[in-house]
Amino acid sequence: MNFKQIIISLGILGATIFAIKIFLPKTAHVGNQGHRTADQTIVIIPMSGIPTVFLKSIEHKLEEQHNTNVLVTTAMGKGDEMLISNKDQFNANYLAALGLDIGNRIHRENAFFIVLTNEDINYPDSGFRYVYSAHYEGISVASLARINNMNYGVIPRIIQIPEMFTKMQERTLKILNKAIGYGVYGYEASSNVGSVMYGPIMGPDDLDRVGNWY
Repeated sequence: MNFKQIIISLGILGATIFAIKIFLPKTAHVGNQGHRTADQTIVIIPMSGIPTVFLKSIEHKLEEQHNTNVLVTTAMGKGDEMLISNKDQFNANYLAALGLDIGNRIHRENAFFIVLTNEDINYPDSGFRYVYSAHYEGISVASLARINNMNYGVIPRIIQIPEMFTKMQERTLKILNKAIGYGVYGYEASSNVGSVMYGPIMGPDDLDRVGNWY
């Protein structure tokens, strides 16, 4: 490289450094390089509309119950393309496909995924009025819509909110644990009402009646 080329290269370098300082954020240390993901064997993908406090509580309970690391991802957005035509319900098949795509992109190859939504879900042409959850290879879709008493017109007084939080948490854990039973442990539906795998669940009263564990 001759002297002229050196001068031109230095000039380009100087201009580049100046442009970086003017237009781009300052560089920062990128930490947590040793973050472990292999232990995250259960991944919950929430849709928007579920409070962070509720999700954190569910995450901690599942970690205690299953002695594993549970990852709750950032919220999945929602749109009309997710709806079943003429039913005004979210398509469980569509949500499962989206969840698997997210799973592939976050590289948790050996994890079991659960899409957790606050919306009412169903299968296209299912013949059912609704479903609490839907189960597929490697993923389940679970809905909170039919276990939330406020969706039936119940507006709690402020002193009742902790009790309602606890009830919603208990019901949610039963739905999620049933999904985990299918997808992680390979269990089948049970006729034992004392088992969380009991089925069919025909309403919130049935869900409250079944056991909390396998």
